[in-house]
Amino acid sequence: MKKLLYFILMMATASVLLVSCTYEEIKPEKVDIPDSVKFALNIIPIFNASCNNVGCHNKGGIPPDLSAANAFVSLTFFGYVDVDVPESSIIYQTITTGSMKNNATNQERALILEWIKQGAQDN
Repeated sequence: MKKLLYFILMMATASVLLVSCTYEEIKPEKVDIPDSVKFALNIIPIFNASCNNVGCHNKGGIPPDLSAANAFVSLTFFGYVDVDVPESSIIYQTITTGSMKNNATNQERALILEWIKQGAQDN
């Protein structure tokens, strides 16, 4: 009798656990990327909105200098972009998993990555 009661109790517990589990599908945010990402049109506005504020990544601030006049040279000359392996670029890593990940949206990350994939041109 004890074995039967134990078996029923175990089956009831297993049933509750199986029924109570739910799965919620999380769909990634859809981002729209233009066919040609332009540095001046698409990338500089990201830096102007979030990065090159007073005391941050502006001239004389924390490197890299992401002010409109100096951002391209700072990123390309000082090795913040890697056109051979764009996902390994320091700028992309920093805004994706690094210290600035909370300061960029998925749209901004996608634009920066696509700009690097397209050769990180000063256009």
